Amino acid sequence: MKTCQIEPFAAKKVSLCPPPSYADSKITEKWFGISVLHPQTVNIRAIDVQQRQQILEHPLTERELCILKMIVDGNSNLNISQKLYITIGTVKAHVRNIFNKLNVCDRTQATVLALRSGLVD
Repeated sequence: MKTCQIEPFAAKKVSLCPPPSYADSKITEKWFGISVLHPQTVNIRAIDVQQRQQILEHPLTERELCILKMIVDGNSNLNISQKLYITIGTVKAHVRNIFNKLNVCDRTQATVLALRSGLVD
């Protein structure tokens, strides 16, 4: 069975106005916990209180996070099953569990919520 590398969920403050230099940005991130982005990059971490509470009350397993990342990357159920060496039925069960835990109805909603909440990057 293959495994996915998942980065732990961590909330960071984000500034859309970068400091003058790269060195300054590293100092800012180290001392103040603020991620500084390239001027053309927009990073939206905006979910409402109910969505955040839903994620905290019903955390995704490591396998579900792996499959969610693959969904965000645009993989079909067939592609996911082939890459992880599991059946399509197992993938569908994981996807159904992800939808239930995130309280969404489709892959698009799951993708938007995953990106906005920081579950995946």
